[in-house]
Amino acid sequence: MIASRRSHRTSDIDICIPVYKTDPTPLILQLAQQNGAERAALRIYDDGSGDPALIRSIKDALARFPGRTTLIEGFENRGRSVARNSLLAVAEGDWLLLLDCDMRLPGPGFLDAYRAAAKEQSGPCCIVGGFQIDPQAVTSATRLHALQSMVSDCLPAQVRSADPGRYVFTSNIFMHRAIAESVRFDEGFNGWGWEDVDWGLRIVNRYPVQHIDNPAVHIGLDTTPSILRKYMESVQNFLRMLESHPDAVARMPIYRWACQFSRLPGCGVLVFVARGCANAAVVPPRVRLLALKVYRAGLYGSELHRAGH
Repeated sequence: MIASRRSHRTSDIDICIPVYKTDPTPLILQLAQQNGAERAALRIYDDGSGDPALIRSIKDALARFPGRTTLIEGFENRGRSVARNSLLAVAEGDWLLLLDCDMRLPGPGFLDAYRAAAKEQSGPCCIVGGFQIDPQAVTSATRLHALQSMVSDCLPAQVRSADPGRYVFTSNIFMHRAIAESVRFDEGFNGWGWEDVDWGLRIVNRYPVQHIDNPAVHIGLDTTPSILRKYMESVQNFLRMLESHPDAVARMPIYRWACQFSRLPGCGVLVFVARGCANAAVVPPRVRLLALKVYRAGLYGSELHRAGH
């Protein structure tokens, strides 16, 4: 079901936010206070949350947004790729902004920074703003995820630019609509992980990818059991990535680790021990982070061994 509110204005940015069992109201209200919000359109896709109270909250927040709005209600959970493709399909502006629903904005000039970057482009381009962690949002339960993000993902534009396709994080992506029309998310990815990396690598082969420092703030950090579960879910997606982008994956440290572990007798025992170490709050944080990496690489290595790689 699609509910829309139109205005007489043509939007210069279509903001696209997928939702699944997480209330995007704080982000919507922040977007309503952005400079030039009335010139933007806001599109929300609920991916089958099945929560009437959440839908009412979203509708109430959208009523306070000064530009065009669209709410798409999915009746079943179909996954991250389907949600994003559905949002990009209803966007109408020349420039599109993808945000995750658990992000927050650093200030009222967030959209203006992207508008300025768009004016500098001579053609279709993907612009990556990056993201940060709010230290005040970190709890004892989410500390490991925060550390992992700060070490691997919360990187300045200069660092991300060295491998532009690898760091296309869809939690905060600004792009020309020509990219959305020609490079769709692969809906063959199921569950969590790798669909955005696959998408970024396909974009960088066809369009410029520019990294700038316009980070959104990631509030929705995961607990360690949730991260471990997501890593387990991502194994088949990793194999799909390897099949689609063998050269790019071969350059990744996680692949090199996985190949080493695939040849290691008793890899299953290593995965078990690494999981327990990552879960143990009494273990020093840096050791837990290493255990988390070993756990993920061990999972992938075991699957590479079964697949005959």
